[in-house]
Amino acid sequence: MSNPHVQDSAYWEAALDHYHWDRLDAAYEHIQRRGIGEAGSFIRWYRVIEAESVTRQKSRIERINHWLTLEYVADEVLDLREQLARRTLDACDDIARRLGWTHSVETMVSILAEETDAPWATNPYGYCVSKEPYEKICLPCYLIDDADEFVQAISHEYAHVISDNLSDGHAPRWLEEAVSVLAERSFDRETWKAFCEGKIPWHSPDELELLFDLHSSDEQKEKIWHAYQQCGWIGRYLARLSGEGRLADLLRDHCNESVIRNLKLSLSGKDRVDGAVEAIYRMSLGELFERTYQWVRHYDDSALDPV
Repeated sequence: MSNPHVQDSAYWEAALDHYHWDRLDAAYEHIQRRGIGEAGSFIRWYRVIEAESVTRQKSRIERINHWLTLEYVADEVLDLREQLARRTLDACDDIARRLGWTHSVETMVSILAEETDAPWATNPYGYCVSKEPYEKICLPCYLIDDADEFVQAISHEYAHVISDNLSDGHAPRWLEEAVSVLAERSFDRETWKAFCEGKIPWHSPDELELLFDLHSSDEQKEKIWHAYQQCGWIGRYLARLSGEGRLADLLRDHCNESVIRNLKLSLSGKDRVDGAVEAIYRMSLGELFERTYQWVRHYDDSALDPV
């Protein structure tokens, strides 16, 4: 008897190829015939494709400039369209300036259909995914009702666009989130206090990376939130050391293909992340995490901006 999980995987590979090219109708039609897979193993992907496909069936796509397009459902956005386009562009311009990035990658911002704002949504705050022929940022519709939250979400996700392209996909998730949380200019004082008091563990790089693989179930959401906050503090610490623009150098250094350097790293049991941190900040990865933690514990919370 054939293995149903193998069959599911082969079937979903074709569906995800459609998704990668943003052929959403084809991807959705494909998965509807198959379902969520053995033991629901593909349910998260099913929900993502479903939400984007439902949106595409109702949406209008408008070009904002040579690198940015906006997808939205006109009946749900109503008279906010111009404001949303302006806020989107302003937020992208702001984080690009802060990181020294020149807009050079085709990007689509999709405001998902209101009906996809459901309790079972797999990415309730938005997400960014690399597709062809563009990077795609998807945001839940409820964000359009709060200008500050909308701008924070755009800043966070466009920072992912920048991080992924500067590092050519080599940067670890924790570093991308460090840049993205920094981009938001948000600061959760309650979590900061919990770090200081030892009520929340301060994770190692490997531990932190694994936390982003957790499913967003109710019992895991708090752990994931704490992981984002730790990443944000790492981003703030690095920005404090050498400015936000230096983070772009750190991301670029993940693409360093020097044979001699990579041989030295390999012989010492290190990877390109270790090499990039040492090259740009003259400290080890372990030292970065420890120094950040000590800075967090002694941070003056009377400051308005934690950078």
